[in-house]
Amino acid sequence: MSNQTDQKFKKFLRGFLLLFCWVVVPLVTVEIAMIFLEPYLFKGFYQYDPDIGFRVRSNAPEANQFGFNDREYPLQKAPGTFRILIVGDSFNWAGGRDGNYTALLSRKLNSIPAKPQVEVINGGYPMTHTGEQLIILRKYGLQYNPNLVVLGFFAGNDFADADPYRKRIVVNDTYIDIDKRREMKVFGYPLVLRSRLLLFVAQKYKIFREMLKTKAVTAQEAQQQGTVQQPQRQGTFSEEVFLSIEASRMDFCNLNTFRQGKYRANIDYIFKSITEMARLLKARNISFVVAIFPDEFQVNERLAQDVFTKFKLNRNDYQLDLTQRVLKEFLKSQDIPYIDMLPRFKQVSEEKSLYIFRDTHWNEAGNQLAADILYEHLSDFKWR
Repeated sequence: MSNQTDQKFKKFLRGFLLLFCWVVVPLVTVEIAMIFLEPYLFKGFYQYDPDIGFRVRSNAPEANQFGFNDREYPLQKAPGTFRILIVGDSFNWAGGRDGNYTALLSRKLNSIPAKPQVEVINGGYPMTHTGEQLIILRKYGLQYNPNLVVLGFFAGNDFADADPYRKRIVVNDTYIDIDKRREMKVFGYPLVLRSRLLLFVAQKYKIFREMLKTKAVTAQEAQQQGTVQQPQRQGTFSEEVFLSIEASRMDFCNLNTFRQGKYRANIDYIFKSITEMARLLKARNISFVVAIFPDEFQVNERLAQDVFTKFKLNRNDYQLDLTQRVLKEFLKSQDIPYIDMLPRFKQVSEEKSLYIFRDTHWNEAGNQLAADILYEHLSDFKWR
């Protein structure tokens, strides 16, 4: 019996050692490599930033040294040049470097006769809100010595995403939301108490699955229209995912949710960030204005109705322009100028689409309208 037991133990031990050598050791090695070789192994669109949590990588496609969707500018502006820095989120990337509303605004402003040269610098990172954009302004934007800063505030999610304790970091080409109060670093890099390999695989699989789902939905719609070979409209998201995104954004406009104070901490954080931004710029004699970008559900009545219908929501519980009302009331109290784009977007949307199909960003017409609105407000600006 002892020999049989001994043989079984040796067999188990050999199996365990093989498993350890062929599975555990490689996985541990990969984890260690992903921690210590992250700056060298991963060169994706985003990189870790200790202050913001992440940033667009320097000189990424269409990005300059600060990761902005713009060309390089000398930090010291030429004499007689008026500089406008537009701080924002992914709306500063929609349309590419030349088709973005910031580039269109630059061309329109420089068409005004008897006015100094104007440089419109695009200073936005995707996935950021006002609190993070304040850090971006301090760390990078002010190096350009602008005369005017325009803060692009997106009504869709800038309040909802502004969790005072959330810090979105990017490691190994994977973004992770952590609690900034419990952030841990080793040699200046974040310590993530989860498998980086599993996080990386899970996020890439999620993207791949959504891509397949979107293609399948598009093909089905095309087949129903009799255009299988050449589908007419391929959305960024499937209808299900897109409506879910819009429904989650619409939650801020739920009057019951608002009265219960669900987003009170987020609102206070945004207000504090805008106040600090205004104070910082005033101390440097830099003008400041807030441009409020509408979400598509505020502009497109059909989309709003689709969301109400799909998720069985009571429309009477919602005030779809609540975001604008809350923000404008605060800006007025602080004597901070603002530009509310919602009325014009609603008016023009009756004639043409302003957003990319099943996306959350402006199409070519939307970028052009945003540039036109900013131009109308800034063309009479006191240039100096």
